[in-house]
Amino acid sequence: MSDAEKIINEINIFLEKSMLKTSQITKEEIIDFIEKKWAEADEEKYENYSAYIISSRMIHEYMWKKDFSNMMRWMEILNLHNASKNNPSYFRHYYAGKCCLECGNEEKALEYFNLCYTENADYIFSQDSFCYEFFNRHIEHPRDLSHKEIKEYESADYTPLKLEYWQSFFNEDDDEFDYEIWNENDEYTDEPTQEQHNGFDYLQINQKMILENILSELLKKYTELQKIYNYPEEDKVDFMPDLNNIQGFATLLSPNSFYITSVIKNNHPYIGISFSCSWDGEHGLGIMTHKNKVIEIGEADVAFSSWAAEDDL
Repeated sequence: MSDAEKIINEINIFLEKSMLKTSQITKEEIIDFIEKKWAEADEEKYENYSAYIISSRMIHEYMWKKDFSNMMRWMEILNLHNASKNNPSYFRHYYAGKCCLECGNEEKALEYFNLCYTENADYIFSQDSFCYEFFNRHIEHPRDLSHKEIKEYESADYTPLKLEYWQSFFNEDDDEFDYEIWNENDEYTDEPTQEQHNGFDYLQINQKMILENILSELLKKYTELQKIYNYPEEDKVDFMPDLNNIQGFATLLSPNSFYITSVIKNNHPYIGISFSCSWDGEHGLGIMTHKNKVIEIGEADVAFSSWAAEDDL
């Protein structure tokens, strides 16, 4: 393992800890840690793809601070990385212009947007509206952007999913949870069947029992999962601490989305639930349920793949 690879891994672990629900790490501490570690790493960091992601992260951290000079310094670092060479120059010009604009430097943003426009006149108009609307005000022949207006879809039948017990248990700020209703092709539909309405209602009425059943089943598998992920002792306490009861999951999990499938049993649909989890930031946690029964536990794709439901059926 090269010096760079070891240091980049240290940065990644630190960033993962910063995203935990229990984390007290500040943005300033993130910036200081990465700056120090980056300086310690040898030139092989420009071959490491994770380092490319970290460079982009630092650009956005300095954008948050409105620190233009340091943002541009990290933009140069990003462009030194081999992965950056995979992007066409007009893409890099657009990205730099967008970051400059978000950082408050309109003059520099316009300079980069003009470079992008010269190489690919249509690209900028296919990207973020705040960028192309800004740029369009500064070109000699502005485009008609009326066709760019996006009408927000608002369903008259939309019913918010409110799970007060879940919100309290996980200490979530939002009072509504994201959900999707799927047709037989596992595609979003705004025309739920009566059986899917039944599942939606059952979930809200029995929310406490459903959550406790999910966490109880997860607790049974937790020791096995600890062995699979095999965190070293110094990291285990943060990412996968030993638990004696389901309350311990409150700081390790956050519900992401509910998927009300078209697979029906006894007039109720199977419902998948995806969670972000402390021990696997990339793949997450997925649970497939039917009413108050846990059918399958796995990575996040278990929640939005109907195979588990169909197999149980």
